[in-house]
Parts: sequence; structure tokens; C-alpha cells
Amino acid sequence: MELTKKDLEILVAGIVTQVIGDSKDGFIKQSELKDIVRSEMTPLMTEMTKSLKKDFETEVEKLSKLPGQNGDKDIDPDNKNKKVGLASNGGYDCLADFAKDVYRAGREAVDPSPRFHKWIADIKSYNEVLKTAGTPTLEIGDPEQGGYLTPAEFSKNMLEKGFENSNFINKCTKIPMAINQIGIPFQKDFDHTSYLHGAMMAYWLDEKAAKQATKPKFGKVTLRLNKLVVLVFSTDELLEDSIISMEPLLQGKSADVIAWKIDQALMRGTGAGQPQGILNAACRITVPKEAGQPAATIVYNNITKMYSRMYPQCLPKSVFVANLNIFPQIASMSLPVGTGGSAAYLPANGLSGKPYDTLMGKPILWTEHASTLGTVGDILLVDWSQYLVGLKSGRGAGIQYATSIHLKFDYDQTAFRFVMRLDGQPWWPTFFTPHHGSTQSPIVELATRA
Repeated sequence: MELTKKDLEILVAGIVTQVIGDSKDGFIKQSELKDIVRSEMTPLMTEMTKSLKKDFETEVEKLSKLPGQNGDKDIDPDNKNKKVGLASNGGYDCLADFAKDVYRAGREAVDPSPRFHKWIADIKSYNEVLKTAGTPTLEIGDPEQGGYLTPAEFSKNMLEKGFENSNFINKCTKIPMAINQIGIPFQKDFDHTSYLHGAMMAYWLDEKAAKQATKPKFGKVTLRLNKLVVLVFSTDELLEDSIISMEPLLQGKSADVIAWKIDQALMRGTGAGQPQGILNAACRITVPKEAGQPAATIVYNNITKMYSRMYPQCLPKSVFVANLNIFPQIASMSLPVGTGGSAAYLPANGLSGKPYDTLMGKPILWTEHASTLGTVGDILLVDWSQYLVGLKSGRGAGIQYATSIHLKFDYDQTAFRFVMRLDGQPWWPTFFTPHHGSTQSPIVELATRA
């Protein structure tokens, strides 16, 4: 595919945004930035025409207009640190300090600090230089509506903590998204009754028989970035008097809420304005209950039959996902042997020790987002690597930070809002039908036992 001038603008802007987010000391020199951009683009130089190479050098030279040698003089008047460029932390020691300035920016009688004005000016400068048609990079948001870009260091830390607290997202296949929508290809290889890979097959032929041409078929999963909004409320007294107390509220609690909402969406999302959860996946397989099985129970044969319906190549990465209220059923489950039986789930050291959180050798991830005992979704066997999560590229780029004094005005509280963008879809559009045997899937659930 031939590169265009617009492609160059998007690529350069993406590299710059990534470099700023990854900068270890919070700053990046213009000369270093240019060298990094040229280095990253080297593999594509052979595909560029002479005219396009000239356009590329023009894009690189634009970087000279970014905040430069004296760009941080409002923070460091004597320029003692000799730091150059845009600070990934905005010049702030912690998110709570930034929150206080955002809070003050919404009040006409209180002026934020010089470093806040510098951050806003620097972001505007980067936007003017790097903005490309339809692909804004470091969006500042709308200050008149209380919206501001969170410094990259803080938004990155918040996302990482949220992901650490999530049961599922780090097991998924993550797709960086520089634009709002992308298509991820897959090979149509879900039915082996007649063909492989959608339309391919090998044939045994006689010496002079005619060959039959076949070719693979492909499809794609479309990811569209959706907004996840987190609201945090703080009293005005806390903002004015105790920045130390604000930090765990903004960083820790917000990360917990992000993790909770992501797990909920990956389990139960409808796909409309949010990710499509595995309980709504078209590829999932539902294993029926046993004949005569009592309501609200889980028996040994349920588990073995779920295991047998997992796609074989997905077994190594598969895990059980369950609601903790099924634990008594799992703990007392037995393997039928004639008129007797033996225990199927054994704790490490009996009731006095810690039980294994495994079943059929697979980890059990306990979550409140699974259904209650006896209903579909109370226990599932899942290979999360077959689930795609699209994330705004630039390791957290695109998180906006806004404040409102009006939402809880009568309670003397200020609302802080974080907005991140992501999407999620199962990679499989349907289950797999083998040449012989029952259908298989990376998502297997147990039918209702009522």
C-alpha cells in the first residue's frame, strides 16, 4: 500500500505522542525527538517517493515549533534544571496537585498556578503542530466545560493500576487504536465438515486427474472506541486543606472503579456503546444440565462436559470464571464411582489450610460479575486470549479530566470526571464445528439448573 502525506502526519503524530508518554524523566529534547521519529520511520523510507520524503522532512521540522529551550521557565524561572520540552507529569508531583489546579480553574475568583498555565499552553502548542485531519493527538478537551488532558504520567499510572486490579483485561489480546475504529482480521475456519479455512481442502488425485483450486476466506471484527466515565466526589474542604488525602482518592479508588467497570463489561457488556461481554458472545457454547439434576447445583459431570467443549488449542490458556457463591458446590463435589464416589475437589491442607483455587487443573477467577448459583453464567470456562480489547493508543493517551462545582453544589462537593476510551469483542464470530465430534469454543458456559 502506497503511503500518503496524511499517513505521514498520522504516523509522526503517533510516534511523538508515544515518546512523550514513555519519557522517563518527564521531558524530551527536540533534537532527541527528531532523531527518534526519523529512526522509527526508517523502515518505511524505501516506500516513499522523492516528494513524500520531502513532506516527511517538513513534518519533522514542525517539531521545532514545540515547547522548546525556555518552555519551562514559568515553573523554573532560573531554568536551573535545563529541562526542555513537554513534561509528561505536567510539572506536578502528584495527581492531587493537578486536581487542585483544575478545581481552581473552574472558579473565576481563584487563579491556578503558573505550572497549570504552562501545561495548558504546551498542550495547545503540541495540538497546533501535530493536529492532523480527523486524528487529534493530545486532546486538551474543552476548558470552558471544565475538561483538561490528564498529564501522561498520571493517566498511565491510573490505567496500569486499574488493569492490575482487573481479573480479565491483562489476559485479553490488547489492540492499540490510534483512530476511533479499526477492523481486526480473522480466518474463517469454524467448520471442518466440508472445508478448512473457509474454502480450502486437499484432495487425493489420480496421476492425470484435474486439480481443484481452493483459497482461504477471511472476515474481520470491528472495534469502535467507547467512553468509560469515572466520577469521583470530593468535599471542597478536602481539596483546599488536604492534598495528601486527595491522592489515594483520585488514584486508588478511581483505579478500583475502572477495574470493576471493565470486568463488568467484559463479562456482561451488550456491545451497544460498550464492549460486548462473553455472556453475550455469539461463539459461546452452553452445556446442558444433567438429566434429573437438582436446581441450583453443580455436579462433576457438568465440569467434565464443559472441559470437553473447549477448543483444544485454547485449553492451555483457559480459566474458570465463577461467582463465589458456587464454592460450596465445588468444595463438596464428588466423582461418581458405582454406588459410592470420591472427592473431586480437595483443599491443600483440609479445612485448616488454604484450598486450591483450581478445577481440572485450571485456575478459578472469582468475580461478582458472574451469575448467581443455578443460572447461566455462574461458572464458565474461558480462553481470554481470544477476546480483543481495543485501547486508545499511547499508553493511556486520550484520558480527559474534568471538574464540576455544580453537580453537588448543595453538598459543597466537587465532582471529578475521568474519561477513557476502549472497546472489546470476542475474536470468534461463531463456535467451531469439527469434522467429527461436538462443537467447540473458547467460551463455554453451563445451562440454567432450575
